[in-house]
Amino acid sequence: MPATAKASIFHRVTGVALFFALTFVIWAWSESLSSAEGFEFVKGLFSGFIAKFIAWGTISVLAYHLIGGIRHIIMDMGHWEELESGNFSAKVALALGVVAAILAGVWIWF
Repeated sequence: MPATAKASIFHRVTGVALFFALTFVIWAWSESLSSAEGFEFVKGLFSGFIAKFIAWGTISVLAYHLIGGIRHIIMDMGHWEELESGNFSAKVALALGVVAAILAGVWIWF
């Protein structure tokens, strides 16, 4: 499968994942703002592996979706539409997504 197809499909998949991840984000935000006890509850949740993994996944998905979205906007302006430049921009977007996921993991777990 060409890099352009992978980048485009992954951009769509991350959009769907963000839709579902926002339920966790909105719930955690609402709970943490409801009271001091709610804040402490959410803070305690984020000391566990599962919540950290969900947060890492959400941040990683958001980062790639942002990178892919910027790539698509640039393409809508008429740039990177040729085969060679399109493949290169897709590979760069995928690589930046991996870097963003690694940085998010370092930020959350270390």
